Amino acid sequence: MKLRVIGRWGAYPKRGEATAGFLVEVGNHKILLDCGSGVLSVLQNYMELHELTAVFVSHNHFDHMADLGSLQYACLIDMDLKQRDTPLPLLVAKDSKDEWAIPVLKGTIEQEINQDTTVTFEDGLILTFFRTDHDVFCLGVKISYQGKNLVYTADTRFDETLVPYLKDADLLITEASFYANFDAAKYGHMHAVEAGKLAAKAGVKKLLLTHLPHFGDIQVLREEAALMFHGEVVLADLGLQVVI
Repeated sequence: MKLRVIGRWGAYPKRGEATAGFLVEVGNHKILLDCGSGVLSVLQNYMELHELTAVFVSHNHFDHMADLGSLQYACLIDMDLKQRDTPLPLLVAKDSKDEWAIPVLKGTIEQEINQDTTVTFEDGLILTFFRTDHDVFCLGVKISYQGKNLVYTADTRFDETLVPYLKDADLLITEASFYANFDAAKYGHMHAVEAGKLAAKAGVKKLLLTHLPHFGDIQVLREEAALMFHGEVVLADLGLQVVI
C-alpha cells in the first residue's frame, strides 16, 4: 500500500500546490481521498486521470471537493476518447439532510455513503467509514488490505470516540489545522497536540499531519504532536510518498 500526498493545505492552496488530496495505490487500485482545490492539476504529475479507480469525498467543504466537477469533466472526455472503460465511482459522504448534488455525467457514478457503509472490492480491499466531529456531515475512512490499515480522518475536532476506528493503524492521516495555543474546536478542527494525543490513544504506528495552516512555522506542528505521540510523526509535504 502506497500513499502519495497530493494536497496538504486547509482552506485554500499555497501557490503551486493543493488543498486536501491523497492518492492511495493498493493492489490494482488507485484511489483518491478527497479532491480539493488544485488536486486535479497536481495529481497528473504522478498518474493519468483515467487510471483512477475510485474517489472518496469526505464532506462538502470546498477545500475537500472543489476539483470534483472538473474531474467529472475529465472522466466524461476519457469515456468519449475510449481511455476509460467504466465510470469512475465517486464515494460521496452524505446524510439525509444533505442537499448538495453531484451532477449526473457520463464517466462518473455517485455512490452515497455514510458511517454504516462498507465498500468491498474483489481482491479483498475493504473501505469502511466513520463519522467525525465537524461542522457538516463528514466521514473518515479506513482502508484495509492484506493485513495493513490506513486511516484518514478528514476534518474533525478532537474526539476520543474516534479511537476505536483508528486503533493500530499502520498510518494515520489526520489534521493539524492549528497550533496548540489556538482553540481549534471553535473552527471544527484539531490542533497538533490533539492530533498527537489521538494517535497515542489509538496506538498507531505512524502519524501524518495534514490540513496545514497558512501562518506560523509549520515545522512546529510536528514538534507539538510529538509531545503526545512518541512514534514517527511526519509533516505532509507535496509529493511525499509513504509505503505501508
